[in-house]
Amino acid sequence: MKKTNDFEEFLNLLEEAVNKIADENNTPEKRPVNISININLYPVMAANPGGIFVEQEKMPVDILETNDKIHAVMPLPGMEMENIKIVCSGKSLEILAANSERTFQEIIELPSKVNRTGIEATCKNGILEVVLNKPKNERKKRGY
Repeated sequence: MKKTNDFEEFLNLLEEAVNKIADENNTPEKRPVNISININLYPVMAANPGGIFVEQEKMPVDILETNDKIHAVMPLPGMEMENIKIVCSGKSLEILAANSERTFQEIIELPSKVNRTGIEATCKNGILEVVLNKPKNERKKRGY
């Protein structure tokens, strides 16, 4: 008897196991069965092979809250305002920045709700300042 290769042997064992499960559960024989198999050809690969993923560094963020605004201040060395995207959900602030040397992304939970519009941002000497307006009803909740 000729020995089959390991993959064929694996498929035969898999087919036997599926048939056994079908028999134990009284599954009709003609019912289709889909099995997906993924094979990792590089099981001992480095976490970042060849440096293809850009490691993002964490930047400290200062949050300053006044009676009608929230200021978020953070260092973004080497970034200009045209390299920075700011997204506000009303309760969190997302900062995305990228240039030829680095990529940065940070999501900041804000201490209170803010308006999603009317955001002012400046980046001078590598320091980003984002000023967000609080809604009037949020000012009353905080007792300002």
